[in-house]
Amino acid sequence: MSIQSGRPKRSSVDRTFNVLSAFDQHNQALTLSDISRRSGLPVATVHRIVAKLHSRGALERAATGEYCIGLRLWELGTLAPRGSVLREAALPHLMTFRTQAASTVILAVRDGTETFCLEMISDGGRQRPPLAAPGGRAPLHTNAPGLVLLAHAAPAVRDEVCSLLLRPSRPRDGLTSPALRGVLGQVRRQGYAVTGHQEPGRTALLAAPVRAAGGMVVAALGVLRDSGPEDRPELLPLVLATADAISEQLAAPARGSLNTAI
Repeated sequence: MSIQSGRPKRSSVDRTFNVLSAFDQHNQALTLSDISRRSGLPVATVHRIVAKLHSRGALERAATGEYCIGLRLWELGTLAPRGSVLREAALPHLMTFRTQAASTVILAVRDGTETFCLEMISDGGRQRPPLAAPGGRAPLHTNAPGLVLLAHAAPAVRDEVCSLLLRPSRPRDGLTSPALRGVLGQVRRQGYAVTGHQEPGRTALLAAPVRAAGGMVVAALGVLRDSGPEDRPELLPLVLATADAISEQLAAPARGSLNTAI
């Protein structure tokens, strides 16, 4: 009689997703051994899954022999409504903002407990935090766009993030759960979020909510600049006006429906 392992068996979909999830901004080209280590799957399993993904164009192979995400996955990713509809509505306004404010501007959405950057228009500055690049991620409570998204998220989402801050193993970010709840209340009242320096020489100054038809917050407009908080009075009206302009574009009758709650 065989003895069943106590560990639940992972489906083929789970294993395939684990292989794809091995890639990120800092690991864009990986060997089979790298994928095995980062996914927690045996090399033989990785080899089989990678071969199938490669044959379908989901993975491509570089001249070095390493694997990277393929154009087929990028093509499918462009079909995500939260990406395609938001980017199409926002891009002209992001370009205008970049010209007027000489600042790096990003459009972000919430993915779980993280801020996810959909689009970024750079001011040409050399240093940018990881969030300020398409596909960039950061914990919601660590950046202005994330604070906007979290402030307008469901109470269960806010409770989840606040509970993460109570864990002994959490990073030392200097923010407690009660303090975060106070910040989120302020963000909801004033209609924007402000954060300090993300890294030396760059400031994530402001973020404002972007709303779909009906007033639901679906994204956040964030601004980074090589300067200090004294620029806040100058930037705030432009940030709010740009976020409102994108919201009006999303609410236009000709625009496809965007009803995914954050």
